[in-house]
Amino acid sequence: MRESIAIVGAGPTGLTAAIALAHHGVEARVLERRDRASQASRALGLQARSMELLAMLGVADRVQQVAYRLGGSSIMRGDRVIAEQRWIPPDSPYPYTYVIPQHGLEVMLRDRLAELGGSVEWGRAVTEVHGDATGVTLGTADGAIRAHWVLGADGAGSLVRESAGIAFAGVNTGEIYHLADVRLEVEPSLSDGAMWLGADGPLMMMRLPDSGVWRIFVDVTDEEVAEDEAPNRASLQALLDRRGMLGLEIQQVEWSSVFRSRLCLADAYRADRLLLAGDAAHIFPPFGGQGMNLGIQDAVGLAWRLARVAGGASPALLDDYARERRGVAAAVIREVEGRRRMFALRHPVARTLRDAMLRLVSTSSVAARAASRTNSQIDLSYRSGRGRVPTVGDRAPDAAFAGGTVHDHLRADRFTLLRFAGVVQLPIPEPITVLDIDDQSDPGGRVRRRYRMSRGVVLVRPDGHIGYRGTDMNAVAGAVAASSRAYDRQS
Repeated sequence: MRESIAIVGAGPTGLTAAIALAHHGVEARVLERRDRASQASRALGLQARSMELLAMLGVADRVQQVAYRLGGSSIMRGDRVIAEQRWIPPDSPYPYTYVIPQHGLEVMLRDRLAELGGSVEWGRAVTEVHGDATGVTLGTADGAIRAHWVLGADGAGSLVRESAGIAFAGVNTGEIYHLADVRLEVEPSLSDGAMWLGADGPLMMMRLPDSGVWRIFVDVTDEEVAEDEAPNRASLQALLDRRGMLGLEIQQVEWSSVFRSRLCLADAYRADRLLLAGDAAHIFPPFGGQGMNLGIQDAVGLAWRLARVAGGASPALLDDYARERRGVAAAVIREVEGRRRMFALRHPVARTLRDAMLRLVSTSSVAARAASRTNSQIDLSYRSGRGRVPTVGDRAPDAAFAGGTVHDHLRADRFTLLRFAGVVQLPIPEPITVLDIDDQSDPGGRVRRRYRMSRGVVLVRPDGHIGYRGTDMNAVAGAVAASSRAYDRQS
């Protein structure tokens, strides 16, 4: 009998976790304090790595049908372009930033969850969380809910995190930003995105899927604005007139909000039977569109392990989740903080030097390729150190294979074994997908070149990361067994 799981929060992180669990045949109760779906759209962009995982969950094709493919942005001074931030598509089946408002993505995720037999329990606000040796009791207005494991996907103010006694270390950086989705009178002569880096901080615009609608993100720290009053058409128009391109006329404000910049990372992602993911575990400014993507990847990285623990595997698997994902979040926060500091420069000499550097970097294909790979998150890895050979902890590379690609065969509910020539298959403790890489399936040798392997095996985990690389099939069997019911960490 499987242990029960409750997910607190029905945003992208919580919904993705529920979908991934359902792929393993594990039903989770998704508890959401809101009475109905939100129309807010703070988060926008899905990066290549998240799209690869959503493809395994049956959602990526839906996103592609409606999302806008972001292919670069301009750094502006008034009406003049001073640098182009070029996008060089990374080596992925989903080589762009896919712009879709968060509420639109949530609709797709709820639809997919419903197809798998799940649903969201709206209006089920969790007011208390108490863990004991055998499970967790969640207090709600409609009575107590009992679960063996609880995932806190309940945002920056997470009650699950607070109840677990996990510190949320970080700082308020001091910036205040106004966010808005606006419909313009006339389509501007801008690329997919634009950024003005003036003396008052950054003003950014990004094209949205709906024709004529743009996201505005503007630093108002030095402006005389009400403490928490959302921006309106007049205030946003004044900012555009003074700090952006002349002639941009706002027809309508479709959504607006205030964002106070913080950098926070939970001290731990697990306290016994309480687990954290998404904004409950990490928050930072939205430069580069990284936050929602980290949450989606948290959800997939946790779900395959949690499903196996619920089926009887060692809970030590969950410690591996916490170690891997917290390390990745720390690295992303450092990178985003570097962008924030650069964009927030106020001193005229510092800004002049920054702008000169940005113009120089914009001429380099090497720099553009590196920036595109960083934004896409396909290089995020759990390995220690760097290297050119794909190894344990890395994302499994994609390559043309047998009329499709390697990624076409990856499954969210099982391991995949890439078996290169000369390796004899030994018994594996559970069903896995086996791909034989040989002259027939890989006639051009692209898979072998990409993995830098001609003999041996590569074991790919259900989250698309490499779990083993080598020639010892007993080690492969051990790696799979380590997530099975029969595994005993002491043996």
